[in-house]
Amino acid sequence: MSDCICATAVVTLKDEMASEAVIAALNGKTFCDHEVEVKFNPCNRLLCVGNLPADMEATDFQSLVQSYGPVERCFLMRNNAGKCDAN
Repeated sequence: MSDCICATAVVTLKDEMASEAVIAALNGKTFCDHEVEVKFNPCNRLLCVGNLPADMEATDFQSLVQSYGPVERCFLMRNNAGKCDAN
């Protein structure tokens, strides 16, 4: 495994039973010398936006969202090649 560089990850699974299984299996486990915390998101401030243009830049998207209110964190999901995945 390569060096860990992420502080937070957001995962959307297709069903709640799978989510509960992931939480049970991974919560409290150690990865890259860090004990991870895996739980359901307790707030309604997290937005997942799909079907964005593949060439949209994170700064452009953040500017768009900020026009409606302050943004704490904003990122676009990309694969290792820096491209949007269709899945």
